[in-house]
Amino acid sequence: MQILLLTMAVFGIAVLIMSVGAIFSGKCLRGSCGGEEIWDADGELLNCETCPVRKRGECDANPS
Repeated sequence: MQILLLTMAVFGIAVLIMSVGAIFSGKCLRGSCGGEEIWDADGELLNCETCPVRKRGECDANPS
């Protein structure tokens, strides 16, 4: 039981460190643009070309 708790704690700490790094890096998280089609509430197709964040240039300010 102790090994299980230790393993869970190590994974939890690793996830916490990665999330803090993602928050403070200032970069936008980027997807793969793959997978099934996703439609917004207005019926528009959401993909890389129609991404509203990309149109505003928020992700382009911090290139990876």
